[in-house]
Amino acid sequence: MHKDLDPRDGLEPEAPRTPKAAPPTDEELASGERIPEAVHAWLDGEPVPEAALNAAPREVAFWKKVEAETTTRRRMVTPAHVPAQILAKLPDKR
Repeated sequence: MHKDLDPRDGLEPEAPRTPKAAPPTDEELASGERIPEAVHAWLDGEPVPEAALNAAPREVAFWKKVEAETTTRRRMVTPAHVPAQILAKLPDKR
């Protein structure tokens, strides 16, 4: 049996509930526009004409920024002294 786990249940019985809106799909933008198929193909690694990408400069710039940020974060490592400091702060088991 599926149970709705809405935390508002039982708090305000007379308050009407608003219907939940469907979450936006990954192809929708906040303004309601759709991401062009050329951008999806480019993200999938398929060859795409440069003119098709130039038609969606905002989306291409966003995904290039995401790629640069993730590349930088993949190279990040925790300094060697940090795990020792964390373990030193944990209480001893008894």
